[in-house]
Amino acid sequence: MSPSEPSASGPAGRRRKSSESDDAPSGRSSRAEGRRRAGGRRKKEPKRFGRLIALLSAVLVVALIVLGVVLYVQLGQDEDGGGADARQARPVVYRIIDTGGMNEVLATREDDSRPLNEGELFGDRNAEISSQSIDFTLRDSHLTEDCAEAVWGQQARDALAEADCTQAGRATYVSDDYFGVAAVFNLADVESSRALAAALTEPQDEGGEATAPDPGFVLDPSGEEPFDRLGEGYSASDAIVSGHYLVIVWVQPTGSESVEDRVSLSGPLVALANFRDPLYRRMVQLDVSDDEAEQAPEENTGQSPDDVGTEENGLGQTQDGQVGTG
Repeated sequence: MSPSEPSASGPAGRRRKSSESDDAPSGRSSRAEGRRRAGGRRKKEPKRFGRLIALLSAVLVVALIVLGVVLYVQLGQDEDGGGADARQARPVVYRIIDTGGMNEVLATREDDSRPLNEGELFGDRNAEISSQSIDFTLRDSHLTEDCAEAVWGQQARDALAEADCTQAGRATYVSDDYFGVAAVFNLADVESSRALAAALTEPQDEGGEATAPDPGFVLDPSGEEPFDRLGEGYSASDAIVSGHYLVIVWVQPTGSESVEDRVSLSGPLVALANFRDPLYRRMVQLDVSDDEAEQAPEENTGQSPDDVGTEENGLGQTQDGQVGTG
């Protein structure tokens, strides 16, 4: 075919534009490969994320275990005496005193069902107690239905539960020469009161050495000076069985620094025992009510109402209005 002859018949060829590059297909191939590579990276991310979750979960489990151990230790300390701040102390001398008339009139909580209240326990005469030439002044007071928080020691708490304790009242008192704690426990009956008093006794041999773990004792409701020293010096306590109530008074000389500083504490113990005054008043009220109930059917006996509640009923009313223990 000569140069002057036309080309063979057929579809006309497309003339390439000068702007098109020879490597255009390779560019599209590179973009496709990039997308494939990017897709490959996204498939690997869930694996790394899963490992991160597993690591965080392990850390969380360890933290929970450590927290559980700490709480267990703290709870164990609280059960053994309220933690580090609770003073696990007891008096050098501990006596149990059993009263007479009060044990008969206030023998059970069924006969004396009215709960104690703060005004009754810590007001009126109990704000200031003066006796035996000693003037005690109320400083701290606390009344609770959770009797277990008023004592330390598992045996003491168990004894309170067995005695069906429903209330525990505690107060701290200070004077010029002494400081002390008074406590009252509202129990089921007089036998429960005696049992609790016995349970707080520290078992000792003839030489005065402890023969068993300390059963526990009353916790003062303050913990502040001077009560942070209660039990460090020479102190004594009386547990007074008062019907279905057990009253505990505990005193220590202000200047005593050693349990060997022996001194007679009968005076301050007798003085602080007047903390029982609200119980005396309950006894009088209940006994008078019983007498009135007995006399009610006999309208024509000729007895004057003024005769009720005097010495004739055997209560032994004293000049200051308190009732003898009998």
